Amino acid sequence: MFNCKIIINILCLIFIVKASSDEGYRGSNNFDVLIFTQSWPQTVCYTWKASSPSHTCSLPKKHDEWTIHGIWPSQYHKVGPEFCNKSMPFKPHDLESLKEELQEKWIDVEYGRTSYSLWEHEWNKHGTCAVVLEQLNSEVKYFAEGLNLLAKYDMKNVLTKANIVPGRKYSTKAILNAMKQVLGKRGAVICRENKNTGESYMLEIRICFNKMLQLINCDGISEYPTNCDASKLITYPSTVPRYNVIQV
Repeated sequence: MFNCKIIINILCLIFIVKASSDEGYRGSNNFDVLIFTQSWPQTVCYTWKASSPSHTCSLPKKHDEWTIHGIWPSQYHKVGPEFCNKSMPFKPHDLESLKEELQEKWIDVEYGRTSYSLWEHEWNKHGTCAVVLEQLNSEVKYFAEGLNLLAKYDMKNVLTKANIVPGRKYSTKAILNAMKQVLGKRGAVICRENKNTGESYMLEIRICFNKMLQLINCDGISEYPTNCDASKLITYPSTVPRYNVIQV
């Protein structure tokens, strides 16, 4: 004879475990700030080629253009939330109207401008958390807002206004001060270092927004104000650096 009480308890346990697993995937979509991250394609390519000499890169047609990495809902002093809603999978066809612009300005340097892999990753990891905001509550809105933010806060223009241009080296302080001078807010700069030579290359710049998409200081975000070695000058490469001796 079956013991109904035991069976019910087992079913309840299965339900709890599954619910916990699902919740673990979704995570919490509570966040304090939106981090808008732009990448310098030459350094992205450098890092990609470092992992294998056979790797090729897709760079923007204009090689002095910064590109979008993503819009990241984030908590202060923490990473995430991430992967907030698996019921909202990435749908490539939803981006058809933006595709041509995304292929140039939100380019997948590693897998090619015709690849959807970067967009899928950014949507699943970050976009599904950003949807709690009306301005970002769909795939199209999320990616369109990235393009909009790039048009307003393109780091090529921001840095040029402070006389920071590719092909030269700068102190971390100079780059951070340039953002503060031009934008009126504090951002963050991220580097990639050649472990053999010690040379440091500018990889990303991050600026921050509140939930009304108003520009704010980045104080308190992970890696603020930099992961760069403040004792060294940062190379802002005009071309993809040599990679055959680096270790990442």
